[in-house]
Amino acid sequence: MLVLAALLAVAAGRPQELKTPEDYGLLRSSSVTNEDGSFQYGYETSDPSSQDVAGQVKQFDEEKVGTVQQGSYTFTAQDENGNDVQVRVDWVADENGFQAQSDALPQAPADPNAEAQAAALAKFSQIEAEKNQ
Repeated sequence: MLVLAALLAVAAGRPQELKTPEDYGLLRSSSVTNEDGSFQYGYETSDPSSQDVAGQVKQFDEEKVGTVQQGSYTFTAQDENGNDVQVRVDWVADENGFQAQSDALPQAPADPNAEAQAAALAKFSQIEAEKNQ
């Protein structure tokens, strides 16, 4: 029993193989923070997905200071036929909120009532203008 325990201790104590970030699928990783508060970071993995972001401090008005950011991310998704497709999303986050743009994002359909609504608004505006004369 003592010999078996000694063998297990020797096996557990042997030098372990060093693994690199690439062994875990990380192909690229970077991060920079500047003295003025601006920053950049990004990564890329072997699956493949990636993200790149840049940000900076912005004075919105006399009292409000915030961080605005812009960037992009990519990932692999499947289309309706089960084929892998690369998706890219470009985005901005600023005083107007988060705004993403991508061919992969759904688009709202055209409003089928837009013409009728515009005509009704024009008629209503005409009636209101005549009342106020």
